[in-house]
Amino acid sequence: MWKTLSFVSLAVMLGGGLRLSAETLPSTAIENCRYLSRAAAQAAWRPMGGTAGVELINIQGRAALRMPCHFRGTADERASWDRTVALDLSSARGVRLQVWCKDPSPVSHFSLYFKSGPGWYHVTFYPESNSQWNEITLDKTATQMEGAPAGWGKIDAIRISAWRSGKVDTEFFLGGISRIGELGVDASVAVLRADSAAGSAGDGDGIKQSAERVCASLNGLGIGCALLSDLDATPEKLRNAKMVVLPYNASMPEPVARMLVEYLAQGGKLMAFYTVPPLLRGPLGIRGGDHVRAPTPGAFAKIRFLEGALTGAPAEVEQQSWNINAYEPVPGAGRVLAEWADASGTSSGRAALIASSNGVVMTHILLPGDLARKDRMMLALTGYLIPEVWPEAARATIGKIGAFSNYQTFEEAVRGILAQDHGAKVTAAVNQARELRAAALRASESGRHWQAMDQAREAAKNLQDGFCLAQKPLRGEFRAFWCHSAFGVQGMNWDAAVKRLADNGFTAVLPNMLWGGVAFYPSGVLPVAASVASRGDQVAACLEAGKKYGVQVHVWKVNWNLGTAAPKDFVDRMRRENRLQRGLDGNEEPWLCPSHPANQELEVASLVEVVRKYPVAGIHFDYIRYPDGSHCFCAGCRERFGRAQAGLKTWPKDVLPGGGLREQWLEWRRSNITTVVRETSTQARAARRGIKLSAAVFRNWPSDRDSVGQDWKVWCDQGYLDFVCPMDYTESNRGFENMVRQQREWAGRVPCYPGIGVSASSSSFGVEKVIEQILITREHHTQGFVIFNYAVPESRTLLPLLGLGITRER
Repeated sequence: MWKTLSFVSLAVMLGGGLRLSAETLPSTAIENCRYLSRAAAQAAWRPMGGTAGVELINIQGRAALRMPCHFRGTADERASWDRTVALDLSSARGVRLQVWCKDPSPVSHFSLYFKSGPGWYHVTFYPESNSQWNEITLDKTATQMEGAPAGWGKIDAIRISAWRSGKVDTEFFLGGISRIGELGVDASVAVLRADSAAGSAGDGDGIKQSAERVCASLNGLGIGCALLSDLDATPEKLRNAKMVVLPYNASMPEPVARMLVEYLAQGGKLMAFYTVPPLLRGPLGIRGGDHVRAPTPGAFAKIRFLEGALTGAPAEVEQQSWNINAYEPVPGAGRVLAEWADASGTSSGRAALIASSNGVVMTHILLPGDLARKDRMMLALTGYLIPEVWPEAARATIGKIGAFSNYQTFEEAVRGILAQDHGAKVTAAVNQARELRAAALRASESGRHWQAMDQAREAAKNLQDGFCLAQKPLRGEFRAFWCHSAFGVQGMNWDAAVKRLADNGFTAVLPNMLWGGVAFYPSGVLPVAASVASRGDQVAACLEAGKKYGVQVHVWKVNWNLGTAAPKDFVDRMRRENRLQRGLDGNEEPWLCPSHPANQELEVASLVEVVRKYPVAGIHFDYIRYPDGSHCFCAGCRERFGRAQAGLKTWPKDVLPGGGLREQWLEWRRSNITTVVRETSTQARAARRGIKLSAAVFRNWPSDRDSVGQDWKVWCDQGYLDFVCPMDYTESNRGFENMVRQQREWAGRVPCYPGIGVSASSSSFGVEKVIEQILITREHHTQGFVIFNYAVPESRTLLPLLGLGITRER
């Protein structure tokens, strides 16, 4: 827990009575690690709990702080240090750290926290090199909010943590922290995130992800943008922006809306998605805004631009929206740029994009998928409002050709790709990339910027194809996708979806067919989803396709979690029977309590039913854990733990950290989960010979066995599982490799197929990163991997590129 620190200015009192003023630091510096004494450094950076104090060190002429991580013989889950500050990061894009860790293997990941009032902003990172300094850029859009932070303008402390994954001592060095992407200096666009609505709107993830997508697109185009919280917005900050973007502002404080009205009146430009506050509709030349659901599935599948409506825009963009806010242009003030159309191209008559002299409005949020055309759309919209961005974006796009994987330049990428494979297809793709890049340079020099960008993107695509073609497959590899939808990929039936997997060398699919409170097939154990009546038995449909194309089907269950499709009468019955979880705070959680015997029986029976009913290759546990360390504290848990463990006197104090029964409580929680895994394994194997049991698990077994009760090493040791799939969702290859190495040891003789988190990561997680992480699994001889998630973007873009080389052979 946070220990309250006194609020002081950035000018902190150091040891020996010396004061380091803010004026002595570079203008962008937050921390330069230059202290006059060890005592001064330790006074500034306070260790948490049993963490050792920082030390001063000089490495390669650079002043640094040594952060010791004494993980050997300790139960502490992390080493952490706090620094009291007074920072305003509201106008910055993010921060940059200089970090060096010579042996990061005992660390699962590193975290940087910014405390703001009663809450936190939190982001994780991992150094890629252990032989030199790492310069790590952390964008504010990637941060998670914990509690209710007061805004980026009110940062009163910084925390750095190294999270333990092994009981081996290590250390890392901090060389400095600086701010990047200052609005009005090297960022011209302010993306206004609705932090004020993140909790009350019930869609904090949607707010965060929408802002992240917009920032990723703009920054990728070379258009500098900075994330600005609506908690920090001021007229002065807005004046520094040539354009303000509202990525998904489910609600907006009225003072902020009035600021934006004044901003527009003074010549500012605004791009808004989905929800436009009423005060802004008139100034933007729009009216209406009724919420409209898609009348049929796929009715809002494409954004189709009207001919000649917007310079540089693509003809259409795939979007797959399920609803819109139906704005219309005010005659004489606004005009329609694009309409919604279905997959066949038939227009809905509803506006997708509306433009006025000072703004553009899209009637839904920006969703994932079709990234190349979405980027071009974003550039065309931005270029309409800020014409000077065109040459900057063209130069940035050309400059990025070849800057992927470990390559920094175009020529470096060409050499690296041809060194892997000189085959005709690879050579042809590389040569085509050369020609298109040269054409893009000529077009840019002559002022044909949108044409230059089209040619640059095509050059990058050819180079990417060459990279993918140069990869080699590995025979006998288990290659799978998790598919979170019981109905497969939107717009495809199971036959088409599984055929595409098989055509591109994948050997298995893990479809999510049941939750704690619903099944997507005719079940006699769980409530059946209403959609099964109209769309049929999804397990049967997937199995038929799997048999036809030779793809294994391992049915995936989300355990305990009732899911949003669980019928209300079932949820109400669970509540009446006291079978739902309650948190430490007393609030109900729509998960089944793992200690309730009837819930354990239901979990086992539902999975064994699948095995008895269908010839599946396997069954797959997910959410086979507690939600977190604060669950479950229901009355039933108190009673059942009290019966199992004598000496319970003060509830829940005795089982909380520091309590006399803490270790017994943690073991009891683990046993509740393990009981379900063990019993399912026993009964499933008796029901069908050769059935495979597997589980999607958290990645850091030593800490997760305590925090969420997931003791998956024991499940492997006892033979309850046939393979395990740690969810190693990270963009850091170094961090991914470190996790895979340790997880193989924990899994022992049981195959460990690491999970690669394409859909769980940012839009920068492209095919090159997937290939790099597949190659890491091969270096560690896992003999397989699983990718999350099989949906429209992965089916259309990622899968065919993998099939060019690295998964070419089945």
